[in-house]
Amino acid sequence: MFDLLNCQCAHTYLVSGRNPVAVADPASPLPAAPPQPNKIVHSELRKGSIGLAGVLMQAVAQISPTLGIFYTIAFTTGQAGRAAPLAYLAAFIVCLIIAVPMTGLARHLPSAGGFYTYVSYGIGPRWGFLTGWLYAIMVTIVPAALAAFTGAVLQDELTAKIGFGLPWWVYALAILVVCFACAYRGIVISIRFLVVMSMFEIAVGLGLALTGVLRPGPGGVNVAGFSPASIGSSSGFFLAIVLSIFAFTGFESAAAVGEESRDPKRLVPRAISGSLALIGLFYVVCAWGLQIGWGTDNLDALANSSTAPAFVLADRLWSGGSVVVLIALVNSGLGVCIACTTSSTRTIFGMARTGSLPAPLARVSATFATPITAVYLQSAVAIAICLAVGLPLGPYNLFNLLGTTGTFVYIPIFILMNIAAFRFFRTTHPEEFRVLPFVVCPIISTVALLTIGYNSIVPLPSAPVVFAPVLAAAYLLVGVLVLFGRNLRPGRRDWMARAGELPDVA
Repeated sequence: MFDLLNCQCAHTYLVSGRNPVAVADPASPLPAAPPQPNKIVHSELRKGSIGLAGVLMQAVAQISPTLGIFYTIAFTTGQAGRAAPLAYLAAFIVCLIIAVPMTGLARHLPSAGGFYTYVSYGIGPRWGFLTGWLYAIMVTIVPAALAAFTGAVLQDELTAKIGFGLPWWVYALAILVVCFACAYRGIVISIRFLVVMSMFEIAVGLGLALTGVLRPGPGGVNVAGFSPASIGSSSGFFLAIVLSIFAFTGFESAAAVGEESRDPKRLVPRAISGSLALIGLFYVVCAWGLQIGWGTDNLDALANSSTAPAFVLADRLWSGGSVVVLIALVNSGLGVCIACTTSSTRTIFGMARTGSLPAPLARVSATFATPITAVYLQSAVAIAICLAVGLPLGPYNLFNLLGTTGTFVYIPIFILMNIAAFRFFRTTHPEEFRVLPFVVCPIISTVALLTIGYNSIVPLPSAPVVFAPVLAAAYLLVGVLVLFGRNLRPGRRDWMARAGELPDVA
């Protein structure tokens, strides 16, 4: 899976039953749109439903803490050795750098459209559409992969422990049905789930790590994992950093629920930086504690363990407590699926209400104030991919393929966001433009992202992961076809003047 001034940019007040009317701002790079006939009719999301804790946990859940550390610690240790905690710390710093320009945009552009709004306003509606399209497609599909992966873990562990486990797809369907129910009923119930689940999985992860420190394996308690002297192979350490960065992705999803928060201009930036700080601390402490508990004199065994190291450690340190880790992992998988469902449906809604996607996708439930058509669409796509692709390909292959595809999708999204932030603050808010946050940070993060992309394909991975760049390119190609085949046709370009608009928020 990263609090400035009141927004001075052009925006449209969108009220149910009224035509959108663009309000011009001479500083805006987008032209004001004339009043349109009843071409886009929609209601609003339920404003003021959640506070800082809710926005924060939306981002934390999409990062997926325990899945992120329990299933990357073996790889990171294999690459960085004892210096794995230092690698997570370095990845955390890079993600903070990525988040700097994003928080600036979030303070001024609090919209459920998220990246779509940021890039549309900062660069232009065409690039904004492609950015929003890529993000919406990715987070619509991700729950299929994560539900399949979580179902496979359940099947394997329950079969091994009690000799009985339902097929993985049964668990996966159950997870996706729960996601649909939460998304259908509204943001409040979704966030309640996420708060409870995120707190539980963080407690389990930290509990296991701290138990490892209290009951260390061979090598005892030491802080060598934070010393540069522990770096064996510089190339391995660097690879551990760049690939660990995507264990943090998801922090950007705070923007998706901004319109439903009580003070989006203040809460969304805080949630972006706060979720990164919380997960950064969590990853570093857990990586250190898991290595200490395993034994820093025997890290080769950790790196090559055929079973997730967290299960092995929990059985040894908690006397068969791997069932607790299993519950935390299932909890984490469900949480990230709910969070991604929320992000995707809000992004689709944010795009559709401006006209860049079909108007029915902007329809909101009169009862629950949720983007109901987008919820139906996302759930149907996730279930179809989970079964139609997951059954022949296998749940783990599906997870690896779509997860790696997400890496290639995030790279252009973040790079375009960096460019949008530079242009936005250089042209629209020059009084706030600073070299460090809007030039230096974007350059550093862009170089890091391009390096991640390079290291993800050189050398080429084995099938089916090798097809991830092709799949990411297919996402983009479909977006280009929609852009030119639908949105740029004569008489269909009104959406371009509304692409960077904002909802009526305080």
